Amino acid sequence: MDLLTFVAWILIVGFFYLLTLLALKYKTIRVVLAIIFFLPFAVMLAFFIFRIPQLQKTEAHRQEFFATWKVGGHRGSAHGDIPENSLEAFSAVKKEGGQLAEMDIQITKDGVPVICHDANTVRVTGVDKDISSMNITEFRALRFLNTNVSLPTFEEAVAHCVANNIMMIWDVKNVDENLLKQFVVQIRTHNLYSKVLVSGFNPIDVYKVKLADPKILTGFTWRSWELSTTDESATIPRFTGALNAIAQVLDVLVFGLARSLLMPKFLGSDVIFYHVNDISRFLKSDAASNNIYVAGWTSNNDEEQVWLRDYLNVPFITDNVGTVPH
Repeated sequence: MDLLTFVAWILIVGFFYLLTLLALKYKTIRVVLAIIFFLPFAVMLAFFIFRIPQLQKTEAHRQEFFATWKVGGHRGSAHGDIPENSLEAFSAVKKEGGQLAEMDIQITKDGVPVICHDANTVRVTGVDKDISSMNITEFRALRFLNTNVSLPTFEEAVAHCVANNIMMIWDVKNVDENLLKQFVVQIRTHNLYSKVLVSGFNPIDVYKVKLADPKILTGFTWRSWELSTTDESATIPRFTGALNAIAQVLDVLVFGLARSLLMPKFLGSDVIFYHVNDISRFLKSDAASNNIYVAGWTSNNDEEQVWLRDYLNVPFITDNVGTVPH
């Protein structure tokens, strides 16, 4: 044993000896140590009690969905004069060779689900107002910038995609009981179990959807440093000072839960959406051994798209389906 190792062991033994002495004298220390000791067992027990069972690999609608989806449009295939999250953008996905349209769901003040990525409509309409403060009449009056095209409701978007045989990803921001009911009604009415996947960054939302109907395909979306940064390159801090430090610690914790696949397994997720910068063949192999698919967001590089589709066999979404190599 070298000197450095010997000193390290002395420090470790000394630390626990000191901790024992403090525990004998102070009740608070004993309580804290007891909590630290039993917490891992409590977490493990909660994991097995509250986890949602995953769908079996042999589930026909699950197999059909992931066998069909290769390329999807992020907010549809929005480019040129085609607005994002518009019915035209969803149609463009199919015309340009994709199979699936991803759409973002918000909820109006009177509880109507509508399609828009941002909580505020200023970027896409020029009207600076939160959707949660509008009623459905006000929302229907909105038009995409420089067009006479209205923003669709959730019901309109679903009907359009069903009529045109376009698969869907419903990206959720905030799930309430009314939205859950609408999900279940739409999927059961149109028999969309093999056509729709519900996904989001908030694991609580994903958990609620799977609880409402275990047959619904769900996905957990994640990227590195999501909690502490605002951009996909993870360079712009979301907070400053102590809050930023706390967010970074939480990001490390979430990384462990996502990369170990504990989070998607607990949620009963069928797929985990990784930012394309975080995908590797090792990740796909690990996920497959845990009965979880891997999907990529958002790939806009043709070499990367070929690598994902042809080498890894990983489905992905892109901003412009028409530029994906054939």
